[in-house]
Amino acid sequence: MKLYLPENGAVVSLMTDQQKYFRAHTDELMPDVEYDWRSLVKQTVFDCSTPEKVRFTWEDDGKENHVLSVSRSEEMTGARRFDVTGTEFYWENGEIGVTYYWQVDDSEVRSFTTEDLPPRFLHIDGTTNVRDIGGWKAADGKVIRQGLLYRGSEFETHVTITEEGIRVLKEEMGVRTDLDLRGEAVGRISESPLGKDVQFCLIPVKAYDELMADPTNVREVFAVLAEEKNYPVYFHCWGGADRTGTIAYLLGGILGVEKEDLLLDYELTSLSVWANRTRKRADVVAWLAEMDKWGSDPKEQSENFLRSLGVTDGEFENIRKILLD
Repeated sequence: MKLYLPENGAVVSLMTDQQKYFRAHTDELMPDVEYDWRSLVKQTVFDCSTPEKVRFTWEDDGKENHVLSVSRSEEMTGARRFDVTGTEFYWENGEIGVTYYWQVDDSEVRSFTTEDLPPRFLHIDGTTNVRDIGGWKAADGKVIRQGLLYRGSEFETHVTITEEGIRVLKEEMGVRTDLDLRGEAVGRISESPLGKDVQFCLIPVKAYDELMADPTNVREVFAVLAEEKNYPVYFHCWGGADRTGTIAYLLGGILGVEKEDLLLDYELTSLSVWANRTRKRADVVAWLAEMDKWGSDPKEQSENFLRSLGVTDGEFENIRKILLD
C-alpha cells in the first residue's frame, strides 16, 4: 500500500496559521477589552484555541476498513491504533518537537516530525483554552516536559465537557489530579467531573495583584505541584485565564521561563472564547509592578515571593525535577 501524507520525513505544524500569526503579532492584535475576571462572559462562539490536526492519507487498495498506527518508535512499539473507514484520517493532540512513525495495516513505516513551536494546544471536547505547560524553554538550556501539566477552562458550569473530552483527558492525557482554583466552587463542587478516580483538589486563589496582596492558599497549590504522585495535573479556574494565568506565570518563573514567553502564554487565552488578555491591562500592569518588588527577573521574583509564603527549597527542587528535561 502506498502512503501519501504526511510525506516521509516531513515537518508538520500542530499550530494553526491563525495561532502562528497571533504568536508573531501579539502587540498588533491586542486591543484591551473590559471584563471582570470574577464574572466572565463568552466573547465569541469561535474557539481558536484548538490545535491543527495531522492529516494522514493513503492509496485506495480496495479495502474499506484499515488500521492506522502511530508510534514514537520506528519499531512501532506502544503504537496508538485507529480503526479507519476509507483512506483518510485526522489526528490531533500530538506533542510538539517529536518524531512520529506511522503505517496503515502492514504497510511500510514512515515518519514525520512535529514542529517545535510552543505552546502545545490541545482539543478537549466540551471545554476550551487548553494547552500543555510543557514545551517552553526553561533555564540552563532545559525544556519543560510535555504531558505532565495542563492548563485550561473548567468542565461543568459555563462550559460542559463531553464524555469524549473526559476520555481524552483520562486515557490519552493520563490526568490524575483536577486542581481547581475557583473560589466559587467552594461548597458547590466536591468531586471532579472527570470521575471519582481523579483526585480533586479545590484550592481557591485570587488573580493578579490581588493574589499578591492576599496570597491565601497559594502555598497549598505549590505543595500539590511538588508531589510527583499527583501528575499529570490539569489546573484551571473558570476560563483558565486569570487565576490560572497568574499561577502559570509563577510556576514558569521558578522553572526559568523567559518573561516574554510567560506573557505570551498568558495572552494566548485570547484565542479561546473568553475576552482578550493583554499585558497592557491595568490589573496586569499592577501585578507585574508588584512582582518587580521581589527581584530583577521572573525567576528571582517568583522564588522570593513563594518562599515568603512558605514554599521550601525542597519543593522548588521537586517541581524542577518533575517538570524539567
